Amino acid sequence: MGHPLLAAARRRPSMTFALAGGAFALWYVLADPVVALLTGGDPAAPAAPMAVLVAGGFLGGGLLASLLWRRLGGANSRVRGALVGGLVGLLALPVPMYLLELAVVVMEGNPFEASPGAGAVWALVETVLLFLVVPLLLGALGVIATLGGTVIVGAATGLALAWE
Repeated sequence: MGHPLLAAARRRPSMTFALAGGAFALWYVLADPVVALLTGGDPAAPAAPMAVLVAGGFLGGGLLASLLWRRLGGANSRVRGALVGGLVGLLALPVPMYLLELAVVVMEGNPFEASPGAGAVWALVETVLLFLVVPLLLGALGVIATLGGTVIVGAATGLALAWE
């Protein structure tokens, strides 16, 4: 018999990964202001777009876990749970970037300019490709910025869910 909280987490792995992703993103956003506050410095409130990172962490963790956890058999073993969880953590990084990009499009219009002399069809293709690829690159940079933290949190969450 296990802990009731762990049993509930195993029943809802998508929600568990969503909470882990959102909590990590919230910690990442609030880390500098909290350290400044604790060390007697002047804590600066996080910028409003940082809330999109927290929402993206929640959505990214939950959506990717719902797609990958059962399909890849994350609950079958501890190693597989850690690997699938790490993959969820890695692939969840671009989700906040897509949300930020959508927010920019809604607020300011298309952030990408077509190449000079490009026709209408090529301009559309170029814009769509940039819209899809730029968040992936920013997500890859996010792995560096978080020092792999999202992968570690995902792997730890997967390991905890697969632990018998």
